[in-house]
Amino acid sequence: MAITDRIRAEAVRTIKGIQSYYEKYGEDHEDAEEMEHRISRIEATMEGCNGLSQEDKVQKTAENLFELTCSQERLFDSMRKEIKLLRDENNKEFDILRAEVREGLEDVIKKIEDSGSGRSAARPAKSPSGSDESMKFKLVYKLISEHPVVTLNAFIFVLILVFVSGHFEALTKLCGMQ
Repeated sequence: MAITDRIRAEAVRTIKGIQSYYEKYGEDHEDAEEMEHRISRIEATMEGCNGLSQEDKVQKTAENLFELTCSQERLFDSMRKEIKLLRDENNKEFDILRAEVREGLEDVIKKIEDSGSGRSAARPAKSPSGSDESMKFKLVYKLISEHPVVTLNAFIFVLILVFVSGHFEALTKLCGMQ
């Protein structure tokens, strides 16, 4: 049995789509090589649709399955490579962000310490409520230093809530920015 017009048209349409993709997005020699492999798999599969003997069809099917398996493995490796590159890039950005947050927290802590830890002049430094404040400060500092990602996310969440609620001006007044 000859290759039908429908099968031939589908193969031509698929091959044109593959070529168009690589013209638009192909970047290197490996892409050109992969395009050739993909086109040859389409053509080999199409050959298996003609009037071959049963033995030849089984051989052609086995060859096509082998080609598809090889293609799948190359694709899997390519995807893992891209995922690793993205993960490495995100880890670098996360490390930079973590360092910036840590630096900012150290600045805030230094400013608080320089200002007398927020104690008013009327209250003695060794009062019971002063030690409660110190314990609370240490607890908050420990939480922030041990969980910077959670702290950053909570801070961003609170800022979003402030913007959504329309109380941004009140927040700037509270922080002494106005």
